[in-house]
Order: sequence, then C-alpha cells, then structure tokens
Amino acid sequence: MDTLPGVTEMIQVWLEKVFGGDSVPSYELNKRTIDTLYRLMKLNESKDRDTSLVIDDLRQKTEEYNSEARRLENLLKKINLPVANLSQSGIMSLRTLANVALLMQTKDVSETSYLLALQHLHDELYKTSEELKREERITQTLIEKTKSAIHKYNCLKKAAEDLQEQKSKQLPEMEKRAKESGFLHNKAKEYKEKIIRFQNELVKSKADPSIYHGSLIKNSEELQALKSQLAPLKSKLQTYHSLPPDFSLTKVKIEELKQELARLESELSRRIDLMHM
Repeated sequence: MDTLPGVTEMIQVWLEKVFGGDSVPSYELNKRTIDTLYRLMKLNESKDRDTSLVIDDLRQKTEEYNSEARRLENLLKKINLPVANLSQSGIMSLRTLANVALLMQTKDVSETSYLLALQHLHDELYKTSEELKREERITQTLIEKTKSAIHKYNCLKKAAEDLQEQKSKQLPEMEKRAKESGFLHNKAKEYKEKIIRFQNELVKSKADPSIYHGSLIKNSEELQALKSQLAPLKSKLQTYHSLPPDFSLTKVKIEELKQELARLESELSRRIDLMHM
C-alpha cells in the first residue's frame, strides 16, 4: 500500500466519484478505516473494470446483431419480403432466432454460428452427463460404504451390548473369586510363615532328621521292601520245618534261616520304632 496521505487522497477522489455531486460523508481518519475503504475502492474498481468489459462486449454483440439484422432485412427486401410484410408467426420466429442467438452468445445469426453453438451445447451436455454419471457412481460407492459402515457399527454395538451383559452377569462371580483368591493368597502366606517358623523351631530343638516327613516316607518304603524280602524267607523256612529232624545239614540250614529271620525281624522292629518316635 502507498503512504497514508497518498492513499487518503485516492480514497477521497474515489468517494467523490462514487457520490457524484453529493457531499462525501465524514469518516474517522485512522488506519483501520483507511484500510477498509482502500479494499472497498480496489474491489469497486475491479468490478467496474469487469462491468466495463461486459458492457463493451454487449455493445459489440449488439452492433453485430444489428448488422446481421440489416443484412437479413436487405435479403428479405431483395426477395420482396420485408419485415413489415412478415406474418405474426414469422416475426415471432425471427425474434426467437434472435433470442436464441443472444442466449447462445453466437458471433452472428448465420446458420454456421447456430450450428457451432448447438454443437458446443451438445458437447457441454455430454460433459455434464458424464460428470453426472461419475458423481452417481461416486455417490453409489459412498452409499455402499455407508451401509457397510452402519452394518459394522451395529455389529460392534451388539457385541458391546453382549459383553456388557456378560460382564453384568459375571461380575458377582468374578468378585467372589477375587475375594477367594485374596483369602487363599493370605492363607498361603500364613502357611508359608508357619512352615518357616516350624523349621526354625526344629533347628533350635535339634530334632533328629530321621523323624522328618521325608525320612519317615523313606523308612516306610524300606520297611515295605523288608516285608517283601521276609515273606519268601518265611515260606522257605516253613518248607524246612517239614524236613526230617535227623538230617544234620538240614538243622544247620534251619539255624541259618532262623538267624536271618531274626535279623530281619530285628530290623523291622527298629524301623517301626523309628516311625513311632
């Protein structure tokens, strides 16, 4: 923008031109007012130039139409058919042709200009029709996508409602299980502390490791093994009892078996005593 005094002068000249002989209303001289008036002035000048171009174009077309009208009038006179002799229908047709020429903005009213204008309209109609079809295809695609989106939304909404319903049904059970889980966790912690305390008490009391649960289980297993070994020996001993007493070798064997049996019974008693300690 020019300097403020120069712009103010330009605005003042423009306002005087706009109001003509009337006095220009007073206005406040500040930057905001000057900027607003400056934009209005530029916009008005731009519109004036556009309007002037349109007026010049219309004047030129008017001259061309008048020239064509004179040419047609001369042609009608040459064939002894002046405009004054035309019928009402002929005059209406002539006016219709003139209006069509104005509407289609033809260069003149010749047949070629009409045909070119009609071809131009046909091309525009074809383009508009293709554009309309393209817009219809896009609209149809959008409609299908919208239907699909609505369907998905309804499915998701139904799934959300089902989940909410399941949550409402399962919430009491989940809360119950959470309480039970907390209870079991506390009990496990309590038992763990007791185990540690009992282990410390066992260490302090210097308890024999043989009475521990693991040792007792091992002794029980060994006891069962001894019982298994003892059963066939008893059976064998019973067989020797049926032998004649006069065989010295048999007596020796029986004594050996008795000693073995006594040893096993002693071991069995010791194991039983350990389990009852």
